[in-house]
Amino acid sequence: MRLVASCAVFVTLAPLLACTSFEQRVVAVENRQAAIEQLLSDLQSALAETQSRLQRVQSDIDGALDPLRTQNADRGEDLRAMRREVTALEQQIDEFTIRIGELAEASAGTGGNSTGPQVGAAMPPARGQRTVDDGAPAAAVNDDALALYNGAYNDYLRDNHELCIQGFEEYLRRYPTSARAANSRYWIGICHRELGRPDQARREFQQLIADYPASELAADAMFNDAMILRDLGRTADAAQTFTRLIQAYPTRDAAFLACGQLEELDVELPAACAS
Repeated sequence: MRLVASCAVFVTLAPLLACTSFEQRVVAVENRQAAIEQLLSDLQSALAETQSRLQRVQSDIDGALDPLRTQNADRGEDLRAMRREVTALEQQIDEFTIRIGELAEASAGTGGNSTGPQVGAAMPPARGQRTVDDGAPAAAVNDDALALYNGAYNDYLRDNHELCIQGFEEYLRRYPTSARAANSRYWIGICHRELGRPDQARREFQQLIADYPASELAADAMFNDAMILRDLGRTADAAQTFTRLIQAYPTRDAAFLACGQLEELDVELPAACAS
């Protein structure tokens, strides 16, 4: 009788025990889920704080570097402005030298009593360039050549780069041995560079160096060639060209600028840079 009663009680309590066990498991799962959600929330908060700290650090770094960037940019722009001014002054000197020679030659050719160089006397070529030898009367050739050259140069000053290129190319076609030939080649290269044509610009500069190695513009052309390589990201080639420039033309202004470029590229400086 007692066994039957016990069995009856067990049968009655079994569903209740099973239900209680299930509820406990549900509660445990819910607790674990809540713990995981809390951990996730803590991680998200930590991530947000880390990102905020990173932004503050980056802002501090940028704030510290901005004056340096501005200083370097200003220095580079100052150097470029000085280089343009020097080139313009050298251009004017060339024009004066050439024009003096033309006027002296024309004066002697008309039989005037000029105290300047006579026909056949050697006038100093502009910046190491060759003199005119076109087979035409000197006065006519000089006037036409000067007008064509000045027209092309004025186009450059007005930022008419395409017209400038056309004018100087026509000048080189008509007067390939002129004292202004190297200058013409140089300005063609400058126009191509400023128009964003590095390959054409490099060809012009390299042609100038090959044809007029004694010209001061050869150093300027080599400097521009190296700067184009640097701008293209070819820093090793740029460094080699800067070094060759310093070795070939150590006393030129372009060599001084090349030393500065090598220093910025963190390349060992040639001995000439120390002088």
